[in-house]
Amino acid sequence: MAPQIITNTKHKAPANVNRGNIFEFLHSNPNKVDDNRPAYIRLDGKTVTRRQVYNDARSLAHAFRHRLGLPAGARIGILSPNSTYYPVAVHAGLCAGVVLVPMNAAYTAEELLHPIHDAEVEYLLCHQSLLPVARQGFQLAKKGLKSRNGQNRIWILDDGDDLKRGDQGEEDLRTLLSDHRLEPHKVTDDENTDAYIAYSSGTSGKPKGVQLTHRNITYVTIAACVTFDTDIGPDDVYLAVLPLNHIFGLAKFCHMAYYNGSASVVVPRFDLDVFCAAVQKHRCNIAYVVPPILVQLTKNPKTDQYNLSSLKWVLSGAAPLGIELSNEFEKKFPTIRVTQAWGLSETSPTATYTSYRDYRTYAGSCGHMVAGVEGRLVDDDGNDVGHEQGENGKPGEFWVRGPSIMRGYLNNKEATDDCITPDRWFKTGDIAIVNKQGYFWIVDRKKELIKFKGFQVPPAELEAVLLGHPKIADVAVIGVYDDSQATELPRAYVVPSEAAKSTDPAALAKEIVEWTASKVANHKRLRGGVKIVDVIPKSPSGKILRRIIRDEAAKEAKK
Repeated sequence: MAPQIITNTKHKAPANVNRGNIFEFLHSNPNKVDDNRPAYIRLDGKTVTRRQVYNDARSLAHAFRHRLGLPAGARIGILSPNSTYYPVAVHAGLCAGVVLVPMNAAYTAEELLHPIHDAEVEYLLCHQSLLPVARQGFQLAKKGLKSRNGQNRIWILDDGDDLKRGDQGEEDLRTLLSDHRLEPHKVTDDENTDAYIAYSSGTSGKPKGVQLTHRNITYVTIAACVTFDTDIGPDDVYLAVLPLNHIFGLAKFCHMAYYNGSASVVVPRFDLDVFCAAVQKHRCNIAYVVPPILVQLTKNPKTDQYNLSSLKWVLSGAAPLGIELSNEFEKKFPTIRVTQAWGLSETSPTATYTSYRDYRTYAGSCGHMVAGVEGRLVDDDGNDVGHEQGENGKPGEFWVRGPSIMRGYLNNKEATDDCITPDRWFKTGDIAIVNKQGYFWIVDRKKELIKFKGFQVPPAELEAVLLGHPKIADVAVIGVYDDSQATELPRAYVVPSEAAKSTDPAALAKEIVEWTASKVANHKRLRGGVKIVDVIPKSPSGKILRRIIRDEAAKEAKK
């Protein structure tokens, strides 16, 4: 049976050709924007112009090559909250042809160990507040704090007015600036030349390194611009609150906004007052958010103190957006429209999009396919159901294919082969339905990942941590949905060890929550609590039957 392929019929697909190095592509300036215009704006109004991004990036790229001794293809990690210099560092890495490894700024040293090893990270660009974590991460990796040519492995990434220095001699990245400029590294085989390794949590084992190539990024950038069409333009001012270490923020602000000529007001981390004050002060007209931010904007009365009228529309991504929440938001802010898009690290990320002009017509939809990206819905028996939706939709796993789909998982052929077919269809693990107009709705998730405020939390990883607690005999982790926060919360179901069975359940649960918080990143904490149980339901092969646990949790929630 032939595949039932769904495409974007509204917008012409960009040519699938070699556009070279992402750096040169981003600086091609198709909208002829003045080089003196701001590219990135600090909260206090200090700007980084497009000219400064270009010049500083080339200067840093020269230092990467000639002082740090990095050849094209070497890996540099970035461990930092948002700053106006984060994109400059990204552009520098692209110019030099090195591979960038963005890391969650909430990582513990133990969580840094795997990407440092797996990606063979040579240097780390790190915010000063995270220096202890970075040092310990390299020490755990047994790499030492000096590179092979005697340079510090850790460089401070900051956009403050004064240069920073670490208490163990780490220097500010900006001390590498000089009058020297590197010519952008020529990328001749863009389909097979990595630009990023983005770590995406899986349902089992350690996070997987998603290999995103120069072709992936140049294609998705131009394809998204074509698909967003007149919704965006060079005069837009974005509020860049999404983490730049997450593919969503990285793609939208370091790539798409810059390519289009727009300015981005950079927010280090989300705070409701800071968010609202930035919109008001800088007259931002577009914001990309995740559902929990919409919850705060909708339900917190603090927003009444600010003038948010400059916002034209907000796009929600990284997790499904409920119709009720979007309606409630638009009721509170009748001049601001809501819409959403969908994608994964593996899709670079944008694979579907709904124009804010159409979202009320297709409420709850994650959109139609981005130009040049194909979609299919495949049921559990391997049959295509995309053209057989009937009245209420027939769910199937969302498969996508196109030039923006990752090359594969670093050092993990088994996982790559498991999710990418020989003819390059990527099995996303999300379950969707589609209407006759080609708009998709995500209805379930085949994968078992928990999504907390857009961040992925793999149950197996948390379970492995929890099994290190002396009072835990067995454990299972699921996500429980919290309507008030519009997100899933990790919850552990724990079978106590024999020695702990006489312990008060409430006291044991509290102890486990606190113990886990000291072991994992902030987004992986057990905000859904701990339930003490007698047994974890499992299949004959020993696989945890999470659906049974989820069903029980749903029944409890209804009581």
